[in-house]
Amino acid sequence: MEDVKIKYSKFICTCILCFVALTFHAQEKSTEIKTIGGKKYYIHKVEKGQSLYAISKTYSVDINVILAENDEAIDGLRNGQELKIPVSGAATTIQPIYGSPIDTIRYAYHRVAKKETVYSICKQHNITENQLNQWNLSIATAGIKFGQMLIVGDKKKNIIGTPVALVDSVKPQIVKPKKTKYAVGLLLPFRITESELIEPSNLVQAKANFPVVQSLAVDFLMGFNKAVDSLKSNDFAIQTFLYDVDDKDSGKVAVLCKSDEFKNLDLIIGPAYPSGFKDVSTIAKNYSIPVISPFTQQSKILFNNSIASKVNPSQYTMIEALADYCIDSLKTVASVFIVNNNNLKEQQYVKAFKQSYNEHLKELNFPVKDSVIEVRGLAGAKANYVPGKKNVYVLFSNNQVFLTDFITQLAVFADKKDIILAGWQNVTATDNIDQEYLNRLSYTFPSQNNLNNVKAYSNLIRSYQTEMSSDPSDYFFQGFDLGQYYLHNLKANGPDFINRLDKLQSEGNFLRFKFYRPDVNTGYENKGVYIFKYSNYQLYRTAWK
Repeated sequence: MEDVKIKYSKFICTCILCFVALTFHAQEKSTEIKTIGGKKYYIHKVEKGQSLYAISKTYSVDINVILAENDEAIDGLRNGQELKIPVSGAATTIQPIYGSPIDTIRYAYHRVAKKETVYSICKQHNITENQLNQWNLSIATAGIKFGQMLIVGDKKKNIIGTPVALVDSVKPQIVKPKKTKYAVGLLLPFRITESELIEPSNLVQAKANFPVVQSLAVDFLMGFNKAVDSLKSNDFAIQTFLYDVDDKDSGKVAVLCKSDEFKNLDLIIGPAYPSGFKDVSTIAKNYSIPVISPFTQQSKILFNNSIASKVNPSQYTMIEALADYCIDSLKTVASVFIVNNNNLKEQQYVKAFKQSYNEHLKELNFPVKDSVIEVRGLAGAKANYVPGKKNVYVLFSNNQVFLTDFITQLAVFADKKDIILAGWQNVTATDNIDQEYLNRLSYTFPSQNNLNNVKAYSNLIRSYQTEMSSDPSDYFFQGFDLGQYYLHNLKANGPDFINRLDKLQSEGNFLRFKFYRPDVNTGYENKGVYIFKYSNYQLYRTAWK
């Protein structure tokens, strides 16, 4: 395997590998009793394999009483979790707000959060409003309330006849003990053989840069290793295994995945390309190894692997974020237009923006008749301009000729008018588009990266400059934030944290982690997006979310 893998001994930790010992014994009542809010409770620490049913029998307390006292238990139990069990709760029953007694054996439940609507709850659980109303008859007369427990699925059978996502009935796919040392594999395109042929002096003489792909891999690795160093302690260490995997290395990947070393990995990051990632993800799933895609935008790589995750938001997630921003921050003061350029691919973006915009309108109880207005090209944009208020034009195009002409003419038209142009981030790096025009149009765009927060890494940047005699690329910061997020959760929660990424939101300095998955068979997509805009010749991050 030495021709497939690359080991860097300077980054390999030397802590002794051990497992957390698990002791199984008969379930007994806790002897710890606390008075909370004037009421006495047993403090029960959940042990591996314990169920709510078994705990309720041990204490002779109804399951619904336990759920009422421990909100987090509705999403399932975890090893080490502490539950409050009423000392005098043996004969007690309880009802959720406006509903029947909780029955978690038969039904899956959803606790209503602040600002949630019937529409958003149905969308989250892939059910219809009619289904929700039939399961929860009180909605028709009383609506829904914050904290209310709603039935969102029948675990034994589907009452209505339509498939329902039953999150509560799904057992975690990763159930492993915490360890003091974990093996993490990085599958990246280092292109070692090609790189060995590069003569540094020739690059200097030609004033050329190191090849882009190799630079990506090396910078990401260096950032990741900084995260490893920042988290290591006496009870937590990472052994990193590096594999040189490119987009056309299917044969190499097949050999790699058969190795005992691969099978014993605790976490896999990469490969960088969709096809290679899908191959590795399929095999890793059989060994219950979580796989993380650091760069790919495509969401389809997450299909049929609930322990896969993708850090880079998809284009459609970016579109959804921009639509939400236009409603949340601009709708009350602006008219919003989406520009259709009659390009087949761009029409898909137009459709996605309008759909996201309308769905968010419904969530906020705005009438859909006030929806975004579709206009055709520059002529349509000018013809539909509304004097006396902001006019927001959204344009998702990668055609540089069209973009240059559209932006130039719109900027001229915008003289002394309140116009905002929104679109893709890559427009800001287009050489033939005048930055003055982008500033005049308050150009606004979604980004996966917190572009103006690099100063937070001043110490890391100095360290990189000392080692490499150059400045780090964005991939260095991505490697650091990704490493910090996943390894911190691994250290704090153990390997099964991967089952609940959607509950572990986090803000890095360069990346935002807000994971979501559409159903229990699909992996997690990161929907952590920032919105930036030009103002006074500077780029500002908006206060949106």
